[in-house]
Formats: sequence, C-alpha cells, structure tokens
Amino acid sequence: MARNQKLTAVIQGRTVKSIQSQDGKLHIDFDDGSTMTVNAAGQPRNMATGGTVKAVRQQGTELNLDFEDGSILSIQTAEPTSSVMVRDKNCSLEYAD
Repeated sequence: MARNQKLTAVIQGRTVKSIQSQDGKLHIDFDDGSTMTVNAAGQPRNMATGGTVKAVRQQGTELNLDFEDGSILSIQTAEPTSSVMVRDKNCSLEYAD
C-alpha cells in the first residue's frame, strides 16, 4: 500500500481526540481542533482514539492511518478519490481528495 504523501504532510503529528460515524461519514477530531471527514463505506475496524498520526497509506478504497505506537486505523472509503477532507480549527480547508 502506497504512502499518501500529501495527506501525511497535513496530519502527521496530530493526535486523534474522537471518532464518530454518521450517515456514511466518518468524522475524526484532532487535539489541535482540526477535523478530517471521510466518505466511508461502513465502520472502521478500530475506532480507538488517542493515537498520534505517523503516516497515511492509501490504495483504492482502503485508507490507513498509521500511528506512532504501531496501531492502525483502517477505513474503507466510499470511492477511491474525493473521499477525504481536512479542515483546520478555523474551518479553513487544508486537504481535499
């Protein structure tokens, strides 16, 4: 699975504060006030919070957030592209794909 360099650069070092799933969207809140929204095809296998993002890997509809402690949050996206959006604490768009 290839590393998503652009998304890694945006969220690397951020710590997951909370994860909520609603109406096909996964909302990930980070401790710095930023948010990531993913158009998801179901619930992720691991909804643990508190991990600090080390890298992001993506292939097709599989999106993995790799954490510094070695754990992984695996998300099935609804589409291979146009499924992820990151906004900073002021709601300014930081990343969209």
